[in-house]
Amino acid sequence: MRTVKLDVVLERKHAEMPAYVVVPAAKVARWKLSVTTTVEASLDGTPLGRRSLQRGDDERWFLELRRGQLEALGKSPGDRATLRIAVASTALPAELKHLIDTVPAARSCWRRLSDAQRRMLREQILSAKAPATRERRARRALLPVATPAPPTVQGLSATPRAIAVRIVGRRLPGTTCGPYRDVTVGLARKVGRDPDDGVPADRRQVKWETRVELRRQDGVPAFRGPAVNGPPRERFLYLTWIGRKGPAAPAMFRRAKLRLDAVPADVLARSLRSGVLVGRLALTAPDGMPVCGSVRPPAISWSGSP
Repeated sequence: MRTVKLDVVLERKHAEMPAYVVVPAAKVARWKLSVTTTVEASLDGTPLGRRSLQRGDDERWFLELRRGQLEALGKSPGDRATLRIAVASTALPAELKHLIDTVPAARSCWRRLSDAQRRMLREQILSAKAPATRERRARRALLPVATPAPPTVQGLSATPRAIAVRIVGRRLPGTTCGPYRDVTVGLARKVGRDPDDGVPADRRQVKWETRVELRRQDGVPAFRGPAVNGPPRERFLYLTWIGRKGPAAPAMFRRAKLRLDAVPADVLARSLRSGVLVGRLALTAPDGMPVCGSVRPPAISWSGSP
C-alpha cells in the first residue's frame, strides 16, 4: 500500500497524556481498515517508528505520539505538521515465529489469542532492540510460569453481590503541588471521564463512595461497576488529581489506581457479609506530591466493616 501524506494538527487532551493527530477516514479509505492497524509513520520527515492507527469513529482515526517525541521535534500542541503513514509489515519477529514453530505449548497459546492480542504481542516484542530481549518477551507471553491459585473468598459465588466501596483519604498534599495550583482530587465515577465532584486538596479528610458488583469468575473475584477500570484481573478505582499549571485551564496531572485485585481474601469475605468495603489511605506521596500509580496494601488499608 502506498504512503499517505497529510497535513495534521498536533493535539493533546491533558497535560500528562500523550499527544496525538487525527487522520480523516477518507484519507485511508482505500486501505479498507476496520480495526487498529500498525503503521510506519514520520512527522515532518522525522521517523516515528511503528505506531498504532486507532479508530475513533466512522470519520476519524487517530495516532498517538510517544512521550517526548513532541519535544524532540520542537513541536507543541496546536502546531501543524506533515504526517506520512504506510501500513507496516505484519511479519512476526524471528524469535516469536521460531518459538511458535518449535514449541507445541507456545503454538497452542498463540492460537488462543485474538487478532488484537496477537498484534499487541508482536509489537511489544518488535519494540525490543536485542534478540535476547525479544526471545525473553516471547517466552514470557506464550510460556508463562504457573502461578499459585488465589485464596478462596468465603461467600463468593457466580451470582453478583452488590457492595458499597468507601474510600477515605487523609494527609492531603494541599491545593498547591509543585507547579500546580487550585488542586482538587476526586473519584472518577465513570470510566474514561474525569470526576465532576472534585474537592480541594487541602481538606483534613475526604470520603467517596461507589457501588460495585462482586462475583466469582474463573475462580477469582471479579469486580464490575461504572467506576471500575482495568482488565478483568487488574481491576481498580481511579483517584484523579486536577490542577492549573500557569495560565492553562485546569487539567488532570496525576492519577492513583486503587487496586481492587489486591484486596485480601479475608477482607472480601467480610465485605460480602457486611455489604461494605472500606479503603483508607494517605494521599500525599513521599515527595510531597499527590499519591499516584498503583496503590496496594500497605499503602492502602482495606477493611470489610464500616
